[in-house]
This record gives sequence, C-alpha cells and structure tokens, in this order.
Amino acid sequence: MRFVDSIRGKVGEELFVSDWLPITQVDVDVFAAVTRDWDYMHNDPKWAAENGPWGTTIAHGFYLLSLVPYFKCQAGFPTIANNDEYIVNYGVDKVRFVEPVRIGDNLRARIRLLDMNAKKPGRELVRTGIVYETERCGDRPHMVADMLTLCVYGEAYTDAR
Repeated sequence: MRFVDSIRGKVGEELFVSDWLPITQVDVDVFAAVTRDWDYMHNDPKWAAENGPWGTTIAHGFYLLSLVPYFKCQAGFPTIANNDEYIVNYGVDKVRFVEPVRIGDNLRARIRLLDMNAKKPGRELVRTGIVYETERCGDRPHMVADMLTLCVYGEAYTDAR
C-alpha cells in the first residue's frame, strides 16, 4: 500500500506522537558549526548562565525546524523512493517559535494530518501540523509549524525518471 493511501482517511487526526529526544549542547554546537550561526545564547553555556534570560543555552529555532524530517521518519513517512512512490519536502507555510527549548530539555513532536490536495494526477500535497513540546513545559508548545510534503506516485513517478 502506498503511504499516501494509508493516510488519506486520516485528515484532521493526530498521526503520531514521538518518543522524547534529549536536546544536547553538542547537537546545538554542531548545528552552529554547520550553519555558522554562532550566538552566545546558543553556544556559550557560561555566558548564558550569567547573562541570558533563561539561565542556560537554548536551541536554535532552525535546529528545531531541521528535526522535522527525523520525526516524520519516525512517524512512517517514507525517506526513500519505494515501489512507485516518493515524497519530498515541498515547503513550510507557517512556523512559530513560541517558547525556547533549553539545553537539557526532552523534546517530542506531535504530528497531525491537516489536509491533502491533489495537484495533478499522481501528485498530492500533504499538509501536516507539527507541534513540539517538552517535559518541562508539558503541552505548552515550543514550535508550531505547518509543513508541506509532495507525494508522487504511479505514472507521475515513472514520468519523473
């Protein structure tokens, strides 16, 4: 069964709640090194403890956004082309970083299927709502995002080759 067919009847439903993922200083520092986004509030624990408003370093918002594919993979979204179907990131409609995620927080994602729209035969745009929460803050969200994924299958898959 194609992935797109397995979720078609679930619009409006929560598809997945992930396990807790620890947010570490090492991960945030690696993200800063790759993106060249160095900032005291993210990468200097001593400075953040003494001067920052949260008393510790916090994760970059874009680091949190970059974890979406990891959580979607856990939720069963295919990560490679299989049979006659593949999915690709199509974009982001909305992202809000509502509450900082602190180093040491345990983070999880809730994924809800918001909508599915046929673009043309064999191409469907899937909109998912992603909400991050931590053990520290309970169900108060840290990040809220509407993500777009394009599912390509059947003859559209064959034609793309």
